Amino acid sequence: MPPIAPSVSVQVTPAAEKSIKKGHPWVYADAVLKTSREAGAGDIAAIFSAKREFIGLGLYDPTSPIRIRILSTKPKTTIDEAWLKTAMQNSISKRQHLIDDKLTDGFRLIHGENDGLPGLVADIYRNVLVIKLDTTAWMPHLELICMVFRELISPLTIILRLSRTVAPQYGYSDGCLLYGEPVGGAVIFSENGILFEADPVKGQKTGFFLDQRDNRARAGKLAKGRDVLNIFAYNGGFSLYAAKGGAKSVISLDIAPQALEAAKRNFALNPDLTCLHETLCADAFEAMKQLADKGRKFGMVIVDPPSFARKQADVPNALAAYEKLTKLAVNLTSKDGILICASCSARVGADDFFETVLKTVKRSGRCFKETERTRNAPDHPVGFNEGAYLKCIYLKITS
Repeated sequence: MPPIAPSVSVQVTPAAEKSIKKGHPWVYADAVLKTSREAGAGDIAAIFSAKREFIGLGLYDPTSPIRIRILSTKPKTTIDEAWLKTAMQNSISKRQHLIDDKLTDGFRLIHGENDGLPGLVADIYRNVLVIKLDTTAWMPHLELICMVFRELISPLTIILRLSRTVAPQYGYSDGCLLYGEPVGGAVIFSENGILFEADPVKGQKTGFFLDQRDNRARAGKLAKGRDVLNIFAYNGGFSLYAAKGGAKSVISLDIAPQALEAAKRNFALNPDLTCLHETLCADAFEAMKQLADKGRKFGMVIVDPPSFARKQADVPNALAAYEKLTKLAVNLTSKDGILICASCSARVGADDFFETVLKTVKRSGRCFKETERTRNAPDHPVGFNEGAYLKCIYLKITS
């Protein structure tokens, strides 16, 4: 069986060599010293040291700062259809517990670098598969990827999503149909028995934030009898779980009216969730100040903001934003209430995030007890440092 793409020999710096040997899946452009020819997107890079020692094989992307994404470090490996099928099957098999779960049919099947398929993400919503690419290197191989998915899981529809850094090309565009029938709007799927809608064509990520599933379930179990404020609610994921868990009331706060309309539709999909649900369309920082000025207190406050650090230079401002949010949120949390703070900023380390939250709560003068810290959900495994992007901390405010 032939390789899936032509190969190009690449010499890398000693630092990159050490990084690859330690398991890091990326080679940056400035670490490439020589190439045997001008390579195109999706070519297989055979990586060597200055002493011509074989280091690994990866996908080449001439337009990305991440020039090569490592596929294998095993000598005598051929990156062909059989290799790709095995890698995809291995990733899917790790999710067998979710595939077998009759209450959940929306989850991640392939988590990029962390599953040995760097730059390739695949989420399933019932029978609609969404492939998201973070590099143009996979675009020449999309037909093969779709063929393997059809053989392994038989989706009815396959949609393509492209990250901000991947320009449409090869006839593919963000949200385009790769296989099957057009979805024609939202896809309804189940998560732990709660129905949600996902928009695989125009929604954020692949249409839903699947990575917070376990934290939503934890929050739901703690919500009984509480008034809940869900900040940066998006389409109401935490809100619905709180309602299912027996919350007295839930406020979903978000600046995007379309997100809150989606939250209302999600509640309508679950008529058994009868707790009072209110939406508040406003800037989170301003709305939290206004609620505090009114003397409002909540038995549970959930703070799950979007990423504040898209590049390393953003980290100081991101930590300042987390500090400000935590200060506002703890003032809205009642005695014996629960404060839940999350971060999805990969560039903000877990230690820095947790320390910022804890220091801010201490400075508020409130007494508290930390009850739990969580990281990525099992279907979002961590294979390298940058993969550990999600972190969440639970605090009981005792006075």
